[in-house]
Parts: sequence; C-alpha cells; structure tokens
Amino acid sequence: MSYLTEDCLRIVFIELKYDLKALYSSILVNKFWYRVAIPILWNRNFDDNEISSNSKLYNTIIYLLPSYSKMLLINNIDNENITFSNRPLFNYINISPQVPSRFIKNMIETLIKKEDKYGLYKRNLLEREVYKLFISNCKDIKCFYLNTTQHLYQFPGALTCFSQICVLTINILNVSSTILFGMAKICKNVEDLTILYCDGDISGLNRFIDVQTKLKSLRLEFNNVKKQCKELSDVIGRKAITLQEVEISLTDNSLSPNFFPSLINLRCLRLHNSEILYDGSVEMKEWEKYLSISSFPNLQHLETTYLPFYNDYMLIEKSNGKILEINISQEPDSIYTKKLINSVVKYCPNLERLTIEIEFENLDDIKEIFLNCNQLRMINLSLYNENNLNCDKFFEILLKYSPKTLCKIYFSEEWIFTVNGSKSFFENWKNWNAETSFAFYKVPLTDEHNKVLLAISNFIIIMT
Repeated sequence: MSYLTEDCLRIVFIELKYDLKALYSSILVNKFWYRVAIPILWNRNFDDNEISSNSKLYNTIIYLLPSYSKMLLINNIDNENITFSNRPLFNYINISPQVPSRFIKNMIETLIKKEDKYGLYKRNLLEREVYKLFISNCKDIKCFYLNTTQHLYQFPGALTCFSQICVLTINILNVSSTILFGMAKICKNVEDLTILYCDGDISGLNRFIDVQTKLKSLRLEFNNVKKQCKELSDVIGRKAITLQEVEISLTDNSLSPNFFPSLINLRCLRLHNSEILYDGSVEMKEWEKYLSISSFPNLQHLETTYLPFYNDYMLIEKSNGKILEINISQEPDSIYTKKLINSVVKYCPNLERLTIEIEFENLDDIKEIFLNCNQLRMINLSLYNENNLNCDKFFEILLKYSPKTLCKIYFSEEWIFTVNGSKSFFENWKNWNAETSFAFYKVPLTDEHNKVLLAISNFIIIMT
C-alpha cells in the first residue's frame, strides 16, 4: 500500500494550518499522521478565536504542569473547574512558539472567579505556575506581551525563553520597574517595542530601552503624566540612530521632543494628539520648535492627528520626495490645507495613499495632486462643508484628472452630491477604472442615492 512520506504530509498540513477542523481530523487518522500534524496544530496562536473548546485546553495545560506544581494547586485551590485527568499524549507546550500572556490571563479569570473569597491569591498562584510551565518549555520566542505582575525573569528557563524576543509590548499598568530591570538583563535584541500606559519617568523602563541594541520601532502611549519624562527622552535620543519608526500618543507635559532632530533614519512617523494638549503651551512650543528643525530625508509614512500647531506640512517639504503615505487630521483651516496640498504637489511625486481633511474652497486644489502624483492609489478626503454646498464638481475633477492608478476613493463627513451627479459620475467612471472601491462614511445620502449606488455592479461600494 502506498503512503505519503512525512515531508509530503507536513506540506499538506501546513496548507491546512488555518483550517483547524481539517487539521484536527487529520491527527485522528493514525499515530503517524498525529505525530506529524500535532506540532503544526499547536503552532497556532493561543488567542485564535477559532479555538472551540478552551476548557479542554485549560485542563490539558494544567495536566502538563510538573508534579510539584500540581500538588501546590491541589493543596491551595479547591476548584471544580480544575481537573488533572486525561493524560495528553504529547508535551504540547514544548512545541509552542509563544508564551501566550493574553490566553493565560483569560484562563486564570475563567477558572477562578473574582467572587471567590481567596480569588486574588489563587489567581496569582495559578498564573505563576502556568507561566513557569511555558517559560521552562518555550525556547527563543520572538514575540511577547508583558502584562503581568509575575517576576518572569526569575523563572527557570527565562534566559533561553526570552533572550531572542524581537517584538515586545509592555503594559506599564501591570509591570513594575523591578520587573523591567530584571527583563533588561535578558532581553537586549528587541527591534519592535510598544509601551502602553506610560505614566512618567520609570527607571526600569529607561534602563530596558537603553540596553536594546537593535531597536527599530518604538511606540509610546502616555497616561496621566504629571511631569515631563526627560530621562525617557534622553534614552530615546541615544537610540535615535537605529530608529526607523516612531509612534507617540501625546499628552500635555508628557515627553520632551529634543531627540527628534537625531532621528535621521526615520521612515515612519505617527504623532497623535490628546484633547488636553493646547496650542500655545510651553510644551507645545517646544514640540513645534524641535519639529521645525527636524529633517527626515528617508520618511515614507507620515501620520499626525490634530496637532495644535499648523506646520506639520513642513515635514513633507524636507522628506526628500520619498513619502508614500500621508494621513493628516487637522482642525478646519483652508489656508493651512492649501499649504499642505501645495507641499504634497511639490514634494510627493511617489505618493500612493493620501488621507486629509479639506474645506469646500480646497476642492479645486485636489486637481493638482492628481496631476502631479501619478502613483496615487488611495485617497480619503474628509470635507468640512458648513454651508452644505453642492460637491458634484469634484466628480468632474475625478473623471478629468485622477491617475489611472487610483483604485480606492473614500468620502467622509459633509460631501453633498446630487442624485443625477452621482449617477452620471458612476456611469462614466466604469469606462475610466472599473476596478475601483468607493466608501461613503457619514455622508448624507438619500434613498435615491442609495438606489443609484446599489444598482452599480462594477464597483465595491461601502456606505456607513
């Protein structure tokens, strides 16, 4: 009888890795198929929504705990949800490519309810033992979400488990400075780092960032900062030469921007403003000063959200013509928008995606973008149109001047189109570019408009 070799089976099972039912059925064929398929099945993300029976998975993980951990749980946790039966045939944790912190958190909260009198103690105990299991079995994981009060760096196998992490997210709400000092001794090869809920200068965090040797991407989200994080700013400055992507969610008095002129290799910049930042404050003047003297000649992606100063278009002018994507949200100001559009026209010949907010007076200016940005593939325009003026002329601009590459067109907010104007546009557009998707977000459309749009079969139409 002919049979598939192990290599052939592995190729088939890898193709089935996103079809859990088929992959699960495969392991039931025989022991040979089981041995080949199991590592692929358990190589999936533990947080995958397709995992149908978490309760069985929880009990499997608990059974895989070492004997001393089981005895510890038996002696300290009296819980009908935790069982130690059904011995598994395989040490599944040993082939896991991850330490799934979100999954572990959900597991603990599911098995030990908050209303339990000693719930906090029991959850801490179970969490510790499950983390120990994963850390002692998993080797050289690449991605991790650090979101626990457990001192993971002290657990057996921590060095082997965490030393090769490339992508790391840290939730400061649950991670102490001591833990960060400990992790800094192990993790020194992080390339992509995200910090959530940073609430000030944290010595352990500053140390952790400082020891990284390959840091390319940094995302910072601040929360209730009472004093400007000057030490953190200095640390980022020391890493500036390797950083290629920076994303910062600003709050008032959060971070000094003194490191921005040093980001000479930056390719992606995202700056998001919170509602408590005010134009004219000392901190905002400092941001405006350092951004005005910064130059990012390799910048390809620029995203800003409601910065209180109106000179972010200057970053485009100093980008050396390499920008591929611009996403700028700003308060309505037709003069600023015209300057922004002029910068795009002059300095972005390779632009592929553009998201901006405009006023009715700027409709004609978009024509210049179409004429000069011949690689444009997506445009997303939010319109401030307080007088509810007819915007059919923009359909005419699209038909006459948009490049052939344009295949995604999004309209948001106060666009006013007539029914006849819409019908005429789509009838003509199908001869121009029949493979286009359109989206209308919060655009006032009548039932007649909807009939026109729904009758169009050539395009993908999204209405919200």
